[in-house]
Amino acid sequence: MSDSGRAAERSWAPWLVAVVAGVVFVAGIIVYYAPLRSARADDAVGQFSARETAAMTAAAVETANLLTYHRATYTADYNRAVNGATGALRKDIAGKKALTLATITKGKFDLTARVTHQALVGASGKNTIVVLISINGYKSTAPDVPTQQNLQVTMTKVGSRWLASNVQTPGVS
Repeated sequence: MSDSGRAAERSWAPWLVAVVAGVVFVAGIIVYYAPLRSARADDAVGQFSARETAAMTAAAVETANLLTYHRATYTADYNRAVNGATGALRKDIAGKKALTLATITKGKFDLTARVTHQALVGASGKNTIVVLISINGYKSTAPDVPTQQNLQVTMTKVGSRWLASNVQTPGVS
């Protein structure tokens, strides 16, 4: 091979090495920084994500709806409670429609729930978030005497809505 042929081969070698080194460098940066990037890119670290905020807001609204019934507006209150629930919880509410109305009618009282606190317990998959809700419940016969209750509410995303799918009283362990 002549000297001019070797010179042509050598002139491509530095460029090829530079391109390969650049590709390796960029790949290394991506591999290094990708795991460090927050999985919740929609909010800053230490902040609730938009998904968590939506689930917590829905949990507060739906918990109050599940526990608020007035005799004068019972049908609307009941429909609001059923429409904010899904799965077994929805079936449970539907099965107690007549009993709930009979109880508040016979006792001549209304029920009102007010959320006092809420806290994120955690997520269980992409479409399920558990929220701790503290409420004060009031009977119309004793409007100044609240009944404090803490509830663990499981919220499930169905379509574009967060619906209550389970309500439990958290135990002490």
